[in-house]
Amino acid sequence: MRIFSAVFFLTFFLCFNTQARTKILAQVNDDIISELDLKNRLAFIRLTGQADITRESVRQQVLKQLMDEKLKQQEGKNAGIEISEEEIQNAVKITLKQNDLNYETVMKLLKENNLPFSVIEDQIKSDLMFVRAVKKNAGLRAEISDHDVNSKLAEIKERQSQKRYLVSEIFLPVSKPEQDAETYGLAMQLIMRLRDGEDFGKIAAGYSKAPSAMNGGMAGWIEEDALSEEEKEEFSILPTGQLSSPVKTSEGYKIFALHAVRNPEEENPSQEIVHLIQLFLPDEFTENQKKKVLRELNMTKGSCNQFKAIAEQLKTSSRIDLGDMPVENLPPPVKSTINRTALLEPSHPLPIEGGELILMTCSRKKMSSLPDKEEIKMQLEGAKIDALAQRRLRELRRTAVMEIRQ
Repeated sequence: MRIFSAVFFLTFFLCFNTQARTKILAQVNDDIISELDLKNRLAFIRLTGQADITRESVRQQVLKQLMDEKLKQQEGKNAGIEISEEEIQNAVKITLKQNDLNYETVMKLLKENNLPFSVIEDQIKSDLMFVRAVKKNAGLRAEISDHDVNSKLAEIKERQSQKRYLVSEIFLPVSKPEQDAETYGLAMQLIMRLRDGEDFGKIAAGYSKAPSAMNGGMAGWIEEDALSEEEKEEFSILPTGQLSSPVKTSEGYKIFALHAVRNPEEENPSQEIVHLIQLFLPDEFTENQKKKVLRELNMTKGSCNQFKAIAEQLKTSSRIDLGDMPVENLPPPVKSTINRTALLEPSHPLPIEGGELILMTCSRKKMSSLPDKEEIKMQLEGAKIDALAQRRLRELRRTAVMEIRQ
């Protein structure tokens, strides 16, 4: 009995001492979130400039994010999902790059500030586990049919006839009517910070609840038909390169940065791709040498291989085969030259610095600006999994035993 009491006392003392060092802030089913967990995550956010951690709203938002991560990890474990260290490392590097952060620089920051790698790893690992668990549990519901792909392709073709806007966005949800004024006030504060020169991508990553927050708020091209009436009205008066006012939607407020506008008449449904090879005649060559090369090139009509062989023998250019190139991206003199020259024929010499350039177009082909079916299928699968994941996370929040101890 004395031994049991001593052991019990020691165990109680150790548990009490641990809790004294790091208080429990929240419990999510059987997992806990400590004050140290929150402190480390906030420190990382401060170091990377993602948000103003002195704001209580940011602190509460980060705590809720940590709680969601616990739910996601629990769902992944229940589904038997395992993520390798290599996968996590690669995912971390990709995510940091998407947020304009250098991996080596961030690792150095963590070390210098005594922060564990888990401040990054936990976020990404929980998302990977959760998405795979959702996909595994969804089964056939997550699959995309050929009909889905064809319908989406037809929709994209239809949308190409619409006006489009290239935008970045920050979405601030309003879940209750009484939150409207506070959310509008936050939107105005963010606009003022953006006008003072703060980075849109960092503010979007810290505040936006749209999926685009992972890409610094970049929403890409949005067709006019996809906009609400309020958004259409805002874009009709918003100059390119400017910030919008807070735009009220049925779900909250949006802040837009308008980067470009594309009208239907400006759309180019296809672009020409040419495969080019080149030969360089340096100024150092004598007139006789140049005439000799030109005579040989005249015999290469109809054969890119023969033209290429002569260029390789001369060894005057470090790069002979230029590969496939969009015509619209070529310098005007080069574009003009190849457009005047027939396929598989050497061009007239084009004067450039240090000599003359002779080109041959080996092939011409039209490339559609429409995405291919495999790309569409991947996009649809991603959207479906994202919708299922959001729905499942809401279910987990409703059914979980969660407690915030503050």
